[in-house]
Amino acid sequence: MKLSFLVDNKTERASCQAEWGLSIFVESGGHKVLFDTGCSDMFARNAKAMDIDLTEAEAVLISHGHFDHTEGMPAFAEINKTAPIYIHKNAFSVFHGTDGDEIEEYNCGLLWSREFTDSIRNRFVLTENVVKVNDCMTLIGNIPDFREYPPTEKFYKEVEVVNSCGDKAVIMEPDDMSHEQFLVVEEGEMIFIISGCSHRGVLPTIMTAQKYFPDKKIAALIAGMHMYPLADGPRKKLVQQIIDAGVEKVFPLHCTGMAAIIEFKARMGEGCVVASSGDVYEL
Repeated sequence: MKLSFLVDNKTERASCQAEWGLSIFVESGGHKVLFDTGCSDMFARNAKAMDIDLTEAEAVLISHGHFDHTEGMPAFAEINKTAPIYIHKNAFSVFHGTDGDEIEEYNCGLLWSREFTDSIRNRFVLTENVVKVNDCMTLIGNIPDFREYPPTEKFYKEVEVVNSCGDKAVIMEPDDMSHEQFLVVEEGEMIFIISGCSHRGVLPTIMTAQKYFPDKKIAALIAGMHMYPLADGPRKKLVQQIIDAGVEKVFPLHCTGMAAIIEFKARMGEGCVVASSGDVYEL
């Protein structure tokens, strides 16, 4: 397993840049895929600086329909004109995040133009539930609800409604993040879990992976874990629960938050890898 971090929120490489986003080039079992595309063409510029040929990507896998994981798609489509695009069928709404109890005005979903979306539509593999990408990589969506592990942030989506007079209006409905999916890479008796933001909950993500691969050890969790909104107590509890779940190595990325990264490092030592844009690891 080889992981090349094309984009993360931080970098220590002079030749690479960082942005609020995530993109990982994943190689295993002779296969090469791109997991997310960050929020600009930065992932492609960093890939060039890292001597990674994006035309070799067999597929691009989209973790969920938010702009910070998808806005690099125009650049990818220009570079690689054949790779299928695995994206959940529910990823195409207009989404909004929250700031406290207030719904944010801006669209945090896909920002692709209609023209661009139509130009790549024939490359879409619309996913749901469990989809085998190749002989060692599986995308898992429709992550179940675990009420004891609620999400750390609420999202909403725009829905068009028509009243009895035929008038149309747009209302906000809670987004259950059903468009989120994560990647499991199998190598022998081990699995590697790769998640973009874990909006459905990082523990539900781990538990769902264990459901489908009950006899395999979790060699590593490579994930944005969306822990930055948590207060000190809940954050420390969640870090310990992830460790107790039997995860041997953790790569806390993107939206995990620096406080949680420090907590992981303090508790796991070398078992916590603080990766950033431009880093390459072979596991």
